[in-house]
Amino acid sequence: MTMHCLQIPEEAFAALKFPPDRAEEQLRQEFAVFLVREGLLGVAQAKRIAQMDRVSFQTLLAQRRVELIGSVEDALHDAQSARAASQFGQQ
Repeated sequence: MTMHCLQIPEEAFAALKFPPDRAEEQLRQEFAVFLVREGLLGVAQAKRIAQMDRVSFQTLLAQRRVELIGSVEDALHDAQSARAASQFGQQ
């Protein structure tokens, strides 16, 4: 999988109001929330940017009062997750 990197000038990164040990994590989450809020990306892909599981990311979105408008991609992901969970429970 190809990854893309966003470069942030050191001065700007140092000026962030995030705890230094969590700055990268917070930036990923803020960017992912922004993309969902603006309708630029669905939850399934944005949670990957945030590096969070689906429930945690949806909780974060709820805390930020971001309305979810489900995409086909999200619905398919939910269906696949439910199918996998039900198959796991049958083993």
